Amino acid sequence: MSDYWKNHYDANAEKFADSPLKQVDRTINGEEMSQAQLDLTIDAVVQALDLQRGDRLVDLCCGNGLITEAIARQVEKIVGVDFSEKLVEFARQSNSAPNIEYVVSDVSKLPSDFFGEANKVYMRDSVSCLNSEGLSRLFRLIGGAAHFEKLYIAGVPDADKLAVYYDDDEKMAFYRQREAMGKPHIGTWWTEEEIRKLIEAAGLQVSFYAQHRELASAYYRFDCVIERARPASQPDSGA
Repeated sequence: MSDYWKNHYDANAEKFADSPLKQVDRTINGEEMSQAQLDLTIDAVVQALDLQRGDRLVDLCCGNGLITEAIARQVEKIVGVDFSEKLVEFARQSNSAPNIEYVVSDVSKLPSDFFGEANKVYMRDSVSCLNSEGLSRLFRLIGGAAHFEKLYIAGVPDADKLAVYYDDDEKMAFYRQREAMGKPHIGTWWTEEEIRKLIEAAGLQVSFYAQHRELASAYYRFDCVIERARPASQPDSGA
């Protein structure tokens, strides 16, 4: 993950110290998202991963722990990881619980044994901060973990809907200018096929889903659930 995004969220942590939602860009047109939107976001994690009391989770790019703390109430343990020391500091102070551990790290550079105890993993609205190399390494790392069952990636900016989001010349010019400056507005936009290739190369399989229609981001983002690839059925040997 790039220094640009780390600097962005470190700055957010200080600039919006009185607004946990703005700290982690949970905004709509610059304003804090509603509690209803936040509830839909949390419910999507619960449903996509079919969370149970005995589950041990990893929350990738956990930010200030706003969602981590809510999810922790429903599982045995959760580890939140984020590369912003300032957001993690906020999480430890404001969104802690006995079954939560927060770790400062770049999710694309985690040690090989990081997911050793986890059976489920999720990442919300942050895959746009990774490039193909970092995402590929992450998939391989998770797929190689002994207890891995499901990975939920939510809020993937859909490259096929780029022009739906930047829907006039002025907005598209803004997008291109930010890209040229190395200061992306949203980050990497992915096609489903690009995501699929990286997942299958890691020996995993993926199912894609439209976001809940009431989510403000549903018109330009998609979700996916990733699991171990099922072995191909063996052909009958015949008589």
